[in-house]
Amino acid sequence: MRQLDVSIVSVTYECRELALECLASIPSGVGQRSHEVIVVDNASTDGVVDSIRRSDPGVTLIEMGHNAGFARANNRGIAAASGRYVLLLNPDTVTLPRSIEALAEFMDATPRAAVAAPRLLNTDLSDQGTARSFPTAAAAVFGRRSLLTKLFPTNRWSRHYLSGRAHQGSAPFEVDWVSGAAMLVRRDAITRVGGLDEGFFMHWEDADWCHRMKDAGFLVYCVPDARIVHHEGGSRRGWPPRQLLAFHQGAYRYYSKHHAPWWHPFRYVAALGLAARAAALMAAYALAPHRQPVAERPR
Repeated sequence: MRQLDVSIVSVTYECRELALECLASIPSGVGQRSHEVIVVDNASTDGVVDSIRRSDPGVTLIEMGHNAGFARANNRGIAAASGRYVLLLNPDTVTLPRSIEALAEFMDATPRAAVAAPRLLNTDLSDQGTARSFPTAAAAVFGRRSLLTKLFPTNRWSRHYLSGRAHQGSAPFEVDWVSGAAMLVRRDAITRVGGLDEGFFMHWEDADWCHRMKDAGFLVYCVPDARIVHHEGGSRRGWPPRQLLAFHQGAYRYYSKHHAPWWHPFRYVAALGLAARAAALMAAYALAPHRQPVAERPR
């Protein structure tokens, strides 16, 4: 039997309406490509599993039984997938026509590519900045949503980190890493490199995976012709302390793995700096009179 082209893996957690919208958009996104859809649920209480079961019985549902985190839940979906390519797709996304098909076509034509990502768009169809250089310490203050980037968008540190913004037109271009909100990954590369590092609960596992793929000799690309809308932050509710802690723990794990082995003094400087930053943000969250949801991936 012919192998499926694309396995689409989506991890849900308390996001019923968004997930249903995402799943409804997939047929136009895959075009003529054979595919399967696997939804892994992290113990949602909003009825998302039952709603998907009723509305789309062709979807494979995996229930984790607890909130296992982004990396572990995706790995469960990847293990169940049978496609030549695996698309990690956030439930707060909407695939535009032929977006997934365009990614698969690019991967077919580019054997050294392990990862291909669409151009992620905000709800107003502006560029969300999915394509980036590997993070350095400067990314802490020159990230996508930092005040300095907003005030001085063309400063050299922001331009270096948000490398995808310099590319115009529709030609695919190589990057260091792309957002895990939507990334097509070659099955053979996963077999060689392994799945997502489950030491990351959520955040930075995508940067780590791309780094490992590139270390193994593969390439990572952004394909602008493939466009997916990402209602960023819609699949969760703001930045409560647990989320802030996971973000900073992930940042430390990424930095330790790729830039500072156990003996390196900067490893401990990074730990102190990230701990102080996390504590300050958690204090601000506790003191805020009106807690508004913030974007899901502010890097």
